Amino acid sequence: MTTDRRSPGTLGTVTVPIIDLSDFADGSAEQRATVGADVDRACREVGFFAVVGHGVPPDVLDRAHEAARAFFELPLEQRMSAAKTEPGAPYGYSPFEYEALNRSIGGDTTPDLKETFDVGPVDPPPRPLDEMVHPDERAVYAPNRWPAPMPELRRALEAYYRAMGALATTLMDVFAVALGLGDGAMSSFVDRHGSALRCAHYPPLDRPPPPGSMRAGAHTDYGTLTILRLDDEPGLQVEHRPGAWVDVEAPDGSLVVNLGDLMQRWSNDRWRSTMHRVVVPLDRHGERRLTMPFFHNANWDAVIECIVSDGERPRYEPVLAGAHLMAKFRSTVV
Repeated sequence: MTTDRRSPGTLGTVTVPIIDLSDFADGSAEQRATVGADVDRACREVGFFAVVGHGVPPDVLDRAHEAARAFFELPLEQRMSAAKTEPGAPYGYSPFEYEALNRSIGGDTTPDLKETFDVGPVDPPPRPLDEMVHPDERAVYAPNRWPAPMPELRRALEAYYRAMGALATTLMDVFAVALGLGDGAMSSFVDRHGSALRCAHYPPLDRPPPPGSMRAGAHTDYGTLTILRLDDEPGLQVEHRPGAWVDVEAPDGSLVVNLGDLMQRWSNDRWRSTMHRVVVPLDRHGERRLTMPFFHNANWDAVIECIVSDGERPRYEPVLAGAHLMAKFRSTVV
């Protein structure tokens, strides 16, 4: 008998659109335009797509995943040695049920059934911290916290962070072409990005969760884009239409990309920041899940104004990317 891996009410499964980035990096102007058009279509219709030919070495992906898994197997006392210094601090370990992502969109769900380890920029900030006037900017570039018992975690996650940052830069170049802005038009907005890498561990549960409980409540992401390597455990779902959820699948070796709120705002609602969540599939509450989303953000001081066509009116006022990010982030802390 086949075990049902879905949650109640799920409509089915969707394989997200697949984009071959090697056609963009090494292709002709015509091929680059074709990739841009394919990404534009995916961002209009779904807000998610998968990339192959992304150039991230498999060993970088594997070492980071193995190190993160080993970290979450440490005794709680050792994990807490790298705990966040205070509620709302961006980097370090957060124990089980620390946050509720649904609150970022005004919801009031119970805390998420997960624990996390968050990492910020791994290279020196664009200027010294004591020259940063705004405390939230200093928070974005705050030092990372690393567990003393696991020096290999830092090496693995810093390599992963840099690889994801490079891929995100390429994706922003694709976005510029997709939006008709031309090569490199977005580069100056993201060349000092303060992005974040999250290791999200959903431990096995000793009993089925209460009705309505989620591994990660329904939410949209905050920044420009998110890059995610799926593991073998199901649970990620996107809202196909209001109230209708579908499970997400992507080819082995691919990375899933979804848009954040800032990108929807930037594109003047041309593109979608899609609602998504992580559920506990039926009869699989005893299975663990580990994912590593990379949340890419624009430069702290980037002024994001709607990209509009002739005759089109902006739907949003200009916003500073950093202020937008931190307001969303702090709304989730339980």
